[in-house]
Amino acid sequence: MGTQTVEADVAEARLRAVEEALKLVKDGMLIGLGSGTTLRLFIEKLAEKVRRERLEIYFVATSYDTSLTASKLGLTERPLLDESPEIAFDGADYVFPDKWVVKGLGGALFREKIVDYFSREYIIIADWKKLRERPTGIPIPVEAHPFAAQKVVSALKSMPGVIQASIRISGSGKLGPIITDNGNFIIDAVFREVENPETLEKELMTIPGVVSNGVFALKRPSKVLIGYPEKVSVIV
Repeated sequence: MGTQTVEADVAEARLRAVEEALKLVKDGMLIGLGSGTTLRLFIEKLAEKVRRERLEIYFVATSYDTSLTASKLGLTERPLLDESPEIAFDGADYVFPDKWVVKGLGGALFREKIVDYFSREYIIIADWKKLRERPTGIPIPVEAHPFAAQKVVSALKSMPGVIQASIRISGSGKLGPIITDNGNFIIDAVFREVENPETLEKELMTIPGVVSNGVFALKRPSKVLIGYPEKVSVIV
């Protein structure tokens, strides 16, 4: 299968999953909007649905990119205050059969976890290429305060099962580390295998200087919508 064919299949799969997720959006909702390529498509299609059906929808953003994208398309943003979003819609970098996911390759994990976990429920939208049978050789993003970043790297390297850990470096022309929306660094820790994701999620937060991590297991999504070129599979 050629590269262009695979890319077309992934695009079709994402569109199918997005269209399935849009069925859950109802008039008057406050929703959470994740970040990434799949969520950008979701936001574009959501804006079309809002205009077409004349819906009143409000959103809480998980990144500056999401905030700017959705606002430019005419959607109305609200801060995360007392009211919790009814549903948060988010993507994932890795999805496992028992519904825990790894997020953060795009660097928005801190705000994504806040919005997803404080929402009444959250939905993961992904294409089939994000599915993994086993969590082996998985890079886990860890957001750390710059003051503690090198110490966090050392602490991660000392954890059982960690193959390597390093600060993520920008490849977009900017020299130096990737800086998150929160002014922090991202450290990628590769684990030989994750045996208990809930335990790992908690253990990572005990390292001084860690702000958040990309393991989403303590609160799992109510549904994972996996798009294929010809269908959508729902993991519940």
